[in-house]
Amino acid sequence: MRPLQKLKKQNGEILHCVQNDNKRPLCHSEERLRRRILGFAKVFCSLLFVFILSGCLEKIPEGMVLIPSGEFTIGTNQIDEENHALALGLNKPWYADESPERRTDIPDYYIDQFEVTNLQYFIFCQATDHKPPRYWKGQKFPEGQENFPVTEVSYFDANAYAKWAGKRLPNEMEWEKAARGRAGFIYPWGDDFVPGVANLSLSPRTKTGQGLQPVGSFPKSASPYRVHDMVGNAWEWVWEYYQPYPGNTFKTPAYEKKQIVVRGLSYMGVGHFNKKDFLKVVALKARASYREHLSPLSRKKDVGFRCAKDRPPLMERVFGIKSAEPKEAAV
Repeated sequence: MRPLQKLKKQNGEILHCVQNDNKRPLCHSEERLRRRILGFAKVFCSLLFVFILSGCLEKIPEGMVLIPSGEFTIGTNQIDEENHALALGLNKPWYADESPERRTDIPDYYIDQFEVTNLQYFIFCQATDHKPPRYWKGQKFPEGQENFPVTEVSYFDANAYAKWAGKRLPNEMEWEKAARGRAGFIYPWGDDFVPGVANLSLSPRTKTGQGLQPVGSFPKSASPYRVHDMVGNAWEWVWEYYQPYPGNTFKTPAYEKKQIVVRGLSYMGVGHFNKKDFLKVVALKARASYREHLSPLSRKKDVGFRCAKDRPPLMERVFGIKSAEPKEAAV
């Protein structure tokens, strides 16, 4: 098209004209053009306002934090060149099932800031008549332990709670992103293992360390997203079978056993080792990329869970349009 021109008609009205490819002029009155530009501006401002409003006034579910989309690191390319783990009698080399390291992205989601507590699980049991954990020795948790993580729950117990709460269990990528942040820290608090930062056993003489503690008791161990106890206190069920990562070359029969991944080393000890090896094993198992696995029927005294939830699309957050139901269990 040719440059914009102004032409004056006999009635005094000013027209803005351009010549199209067919050499025929396209003209609009000045007033009509002004109204059209103003209309586009209003639409743009309205959309901008909606986007800003949706972020500023978004109501994040109680007790959860938003993990925004953006690339992050999962896994590692490190290798146990000295075969340290196998020399100690452990069942796999260090890092073997965590490779290859990759950068990836996932949609926004929410995750519980703390592990699910005895009190929260008690409310669930009362509402659904679900069987309580064995250590409660009755219908209610031990006195004074309302803010301790609930443990001795199977994968199915954890999933039942999550579904009742309108949530779900996090998958491995969600769990690891919430623990490591976008920078891909080795531990939730950084790249160096710091004894005493998280609720971990640090001596073979006291294999249970300080024992299970109320959630949030170790604030210095929080992740970059301020998610607490991702390492230490209790292992946590996630929503996935123990399977090899894409491109992983490690061979193990465990991949075929339909077991579920648990993450985040607990407060309990790691085996019968001398003090030096004990601390090294703790440090390596406390890494946020470390993977463990259990039968989904297991109810361990140091295994609990936290929940995750999809962040609704913009239209749902702003206008209340309902989204799909939470995902079903992996088993």
